[in-house]
Amino acid sequence: MSKEILHARIEKRFNDIFETPPEIPNYIYANLSHSLRPYQEQALKQFIYTQRSTTADISFNHLLFHMATGSGKTLVLAATILYLFKEKRHQNFIFFVNSDAIIRKTYDNLTNISSTKYLFNTDGIVIDGNPVTIQVVDIFPATPAENTIYLKLTTIQKLHMDLSNPRENGLTYESLKEINLVLLADEAHHINVLTRSDKRKLNIKEVQEKTWENTVSNLLNQHPSNRLIEYTATIDLTNDALFEKYQDKIVYQYDLKRFMEDGYSKNVVLLRTNEEDEQKMIQGMLLSQYRKYIAKDYGVDLKPIILFKSNKIAISLEANNTFLKLIENLTVEKMREIINKGLTVNQNEQGIWHKMFSYYNGRKLDQIVSDIKWDFTSETILNANESNFISDNNALLLNTLEDPSNPIRAIFAVAKLNEGWDVLNLFDIVRISEGATSTKSTTDSEAQLIGRGARYYPFIYEEEKSFIRRFDYISTDLKAIETLYYHTINDSSYIKNLEKSLESANIQIKEDRITRLEAKVKTKFRKHKLFNEGKIYINKVVPTTTEDYQSFSDYNISSSYDIEYETSIEQQYGSQLTTLAGTKKHEEELIIEKNILQKGIQRNHFYRFNNLKQFIPSISSMKEFLESEKFLGNLKFNVILPGGISIKDLSIKEKLGIVEKFLVYAEGNICTNYMKERGTPVFEGIAISNIIDDYVVEMNTVRQRVKNVNQVIRTKNMRSQDWYIYDQAIVNGLESDMIDFINSYIEQLQSKYDDVYLIRNERKIKFVEIDGIRGFMPDFLLYMKDADFTYQVFLEPKGDNLLEKDKWKEDFLLAMSTRPDIEVLGENEKVRLIGIKFYSDNNEVKQSFRRDFKEKLLGESEETIENF
Repeated sequence: MSKEILHARIEKRFNDIFETPPEIPNYIYANLSHSLRPYQEQALKQFIYTQRSTTADISFNHLLFHMATGSGKTLVLAATILYLFKEKRHQNFIFFVNSDAIIRKTYDNLTNISSTKYLFNTDGIVIDGNPVTIQVVDIFPATPAENTIYLKLTTIQKLHMDLSNPRENGLTYESLKEINLVLLADEAHHINVLTRSDKRKLNIKEVQEKTWENTVSNLLNQHPSNRLIEYTATIDLTNDALFEKYQDKIVYQYDLKRFMEDGYSKNVVLLRTNEEDEQKMIQGMLLSQYRKYIAKDYGVDLKPIILFKSNKIAISLEANNTFLKLIENLTVEKMREIINKGLTVNQNEQGIWHKMFSYYNGRKLDQIVSDIKWDFTSETILNANESNFISDNNALLLNTLEDPSNPIRAIFAVAKLNEGWDVLNLFDIVRISEGATSTKSTTDSEAQLIGRGARYYPFIYEEEKSFIRRFDYISTDLKAIETLYYHTINDSSYIKNLEKSLESANIQIKEDRITRLEAKVKTKFRKHKLFNEGKIYINKVVPTTTEDYQSFSDYNISSSYDIEYETSIEQQYGSQLTTLAGTKKHEEELIIEKNILQKGIQRNHFYRFNNLKQFIPSISSMKEFLESEKFLGNLKFNVILPGGISIKDLSIKEKLGIVEKFLVYAEGNICTNYMKERGTPVFEGIAISNIIDDYVVEMNTVRQRVKNVNQVIRTKNMRSQDWYIYDQAIVNGLESDMIDFINSYIEQLQSKYDDVYLIRNERKIKFVEIDGIRGFMPDFLLYMKDADFTYQVFLEPKGDNLLEKDKWKEDFLLAMSTRPDIEVLGENEKVRLIGIKFYSDNNEVKQSFRRDFKEKLLGESEETIENF
């Protein structure tokens, strides 16, 4: 028998030049709250292909989507409901699974329009111009209403019991005989014990599950139009019986390995240690808090979650109490001791621990400790083992961890966080009091948990929201919010077992080891007089004082805040009226009522007066902060809206959301800019030999998946170019292009100047804007010398997406040649500082750079350049 599954056969058909894959109907795009990813679109196309078959009722009435944990199976499920309702006139759907927790989650996904995880268009489902409602039922009506989807949500256990023990006004086989029914089975591997079992005697649990499989089979066969659609991330196709059952039913297959390779997950890194539990908990907490700070530094809104995993409830409860005491007793002195020890032990500069401890080492520890004590309390820690866990709001908190209003930062658990736990902002899993004797079944369970934790957290960075990793080939601290760290013991036998389990689950892992590319200063340049006697000129800074912070502008906060209205209409296909590309947008000014502004402030503890006063000493009260034109009193929101929507259409909740986004933005700028050093126009020379040295750049070895190829870091052999001081350039595409540009003019430069050297600035040389506090590290310095002067030329390649945002940097560069107050200490008459306009792959910007470069460095006028 052929080993080719249905999925592969359909893919072959789609690749046939005579076969045209079906299009996904517009009403599916329009009625979902999220845009479909490419693989989800492919899954739906393959499903639609089967349902358009003339023999669909016989050949394709039972299908299975085999898709990785976190790949959005439930969104595909929602789309199949819409398709079967519209195209096959199905109105009656039974969703079943083996867990109450998944039932509650799915209820929100499919019916709770106020839930952040609601999967349908929040403006309502509309098909063929008719509003369609979803009605949750226990039994299906004999006469269904038009434009209504009836949905029964139940566990497989209850479904089996209801049908096995029929009762009056209950669900029975008899009542379902004449009804077209769609069965939606989530975590479908649980209903396959009968199929996967061998000839051995079944245990009690397997006997129960065997009857479930019979029940589902009986329901499917009740009516010729019935459908059974299964969804699972786990199916063992090496089992011959399962393969035979599902060979013709797996309509789409997208396993975890492919999911991770395509970049839709976090990277997974194992952190091995033999530390005691208390030390592991503190370090795990510090890493989570470091991630929060890094995110804020880059303008990313993030509340990271830690999971402390134990193997016994008693251990978990004890660890919970111990952790709270550790936080309560944490002091600045203890924090400093932890940091010093951490830096001593972790000396690999590219490792996450060194980066974390170095970060803390340069911060105000009293504020760090204060933040920790605020973020980790009994109110922000959830113990999923307590007896009252399901009976109170804990279950809701557990399934809404990404919500800004959800306070939870840490979870202690043993085994309750398995199937159905859907969390994106989990970044650390810390094993507590588990020895090295873990069995293969235990590590298999851990691998499943890691797979769930590896779900990617989509975040907005540089005004773009991504659902895919974007920093694999970019050297940045933001890698920390694209990585799940699994803190585990350093025991070879245990790790071997865990790696086998992870491999079986198709989970890619890395150790906290870094592949590094190294650029070395050329020996010839080290011997040159310039390296040994030359200088780099950096502007001096002076400390700011509290008097320098009198208004938002002093913190680089604009009182005119631009924000795009976020709705499925704009970001995820939207309604049928706005599915075409190039939808018109317009801007309106939003006046925020004072009570909404106050509510936003109340929901963000940073803006509590005692804390705010530390950063804005000029205010005397919250009333002043709210009303003064120097701060919130002059606040304006410019909202970019899609066509057909006006400011008056915004709800109070949406207005509050806009306020909260501004407050997060303002908080980041306040913290980043307060009490920084201010740049001056006075430059002083620093010996090149004290600044310039070999450097390394961290590289991951996974497949590249950066949207913009210009962001991908690559090496460029520069050994034969004496004018470049390193043996190789470790640069992205845009930087490489700029080096090529300079190379095309190097002969002209060398004929005009005695010395010409291009210096890559790898986070060594920092300037601070004059009369401002913003730091700037230009990517390159062109060092030139003739008989009269030494020239230091600032060069900065800049991607299109940053041209406007970083305009102040270009202004800084250009001011080098024009400001009369620029002074070079001791060498003012011998040194010339020159800034050149940004280099970009935007043709207009590139031409502007070219003209500026030739005019300032080669003495060619604009007229000469144009004629040339």
